[in-house]
Amino acid sequence: MLSEEEKLELSQDFSFWSLMKFVFPSIFTFVFIAIYQIVDGMFIEKFVDDLAISAINLYYPVICLFIALGIMLGTGGNAVMVKKLGEGKHDEANVSFSSAIIFSVVLGVLLTAICLIFAEPIMRACGATDVNIGYLRPYYYTLSTFSIAIILQSELGILIIGEGKSVVAAVVIMIGGVLNCVLDYVFMKFFGMGIMGAALATIIGYLCTVIYAVYFYFIAKKSVYKFKFVVPKFKEIGFICYNGSSDMISNMVGGVSALIMNHLALKFYGEEGQSALSVALYLNFFLEAVFMGLTSAVEPIFSFHYGSGNVEMRKKIFKLSNIWIVILSVLLFLGAFFFAGPLVEIFFEKGTRIYDITYLAFRVSVYACFFLGFNTFYSGLFTAFSNGFISALLSIIRTLVVLIACLYACSALFDGFGLWLAIPVSEAISLLVCMIFIIKYRKKYEYW
Repeated sequence: MLSEEEKLELSQDFSFWSLMKFVFPSIFTFVFIAIYQIVDGMFIEKFVDDLAISAINLYYPVICLFIALGIMLGTGGNAVMVKKLGEGKHDEANVSFSSAIIFSVVLGVLLTAICLIFAEPIMRACGATDVNIGYLRPYYYTLSTFSIAIILQSELGILIIGEGKSVVAAVVIMIGGVLNCVLDYVFMKFFGMGIMGAALATIIGYLCTVIYAVYFYFIAKKSVYKFKFVVPKFKEIGFICYNGSSDMISNMVGGVSALIMNHLALKFYGEEGQSALSVALYLNFFLEAVFMGLTSAVEPIFSFHYGSGNVEMRKKIFKLSNIWIVILSVLLFLGAFFFAGPLVEIFFEKGTRIYDITYLAFRVSVYACFFLGFNTFYSGLFTAFSNGFISALLSIIRTLVVLIACLYACSALFDGFGLWLAIPVSEAISLLVCMIFIIKYRKKYEYW
């Protein structure tokens, strides 16, 4: 059963400010995850060249798959485990926890083998050309070799947050982020390791969460869950994956969308367009990470009160979450819009063609801020209520169907400009779809 401290964390009577105090560490955590990629790009551009930065975005579809699977097992497992704890089913929660961890390791081994065996065709499929595949190759091989670490980092960070240890998780992720930044500089400047150094620094940053998790779960044994060596049952893993499928699809399909955008950027702007796209997506992912952090933090609250039957608290958290999303959306938009120039200058010199492409991309795509927070939260809400089907459906519609349709439609109408315009347009359309489901299910889950 949950400890008294954990019960207090999840069942407290949240106010406007106490909710932000609760979710802020989680936001910090996701922002630092985004920083991992951003810092790599900064140092690659500085110590290699402008075109080399495209390697990160070309690899994005692959790392998206790893992260997506980890998030799926983390959010899906977290909702299942916390609900079981809320129902008093402690032993079943332990089995779910153990099954998720063991399955993650097996999955990581399998994916590493596949990625290394089929490396060349995968890199070409991601949009690599003869010009930039030389940059991509060392980055691809290094990160793919350690896919287990990437999956576990994404999964364990969420599970630790789900136990009410959001501050601890944020600190560990922060340490990993700082270490990644420092090692990027050391490996690339002093050891001359180039892009491989950036990849290695990223992996070491990811490993910080994994190392802490080993301490937390196995050495200090501070977790409410007890790990057991079990043979994961298909039904148990299937339900966890199904329940977290929306978060997985949102991230994985993001990789598919990035792949399509890579090819469109190459078509309209050449290899410089692929590098510009990399930076524009870094900055947009940084903004989205804020809402991913908020959603990840409030999901366990909804799951707990769904299991305990507290309707009033569900309604209150729903209202407060929406208010904070509005505030954060406005603040992020204003900051990103007015500081777009200095942000892009971190990567590219002002006055160059690649700077102009990136500046245009970011200034246009940043309007998505007004919609993506709600889309992320509403999809995660159904995950918290163990309705993986609706959550997954919303993610598919948003990040696959609508976005890809908008990418091709807008680029057909407005050429290169349409590539960037498609991002806010697709988010606006997706919000309309989300609202249909939020209204439809408001009586069933009683959050409104």
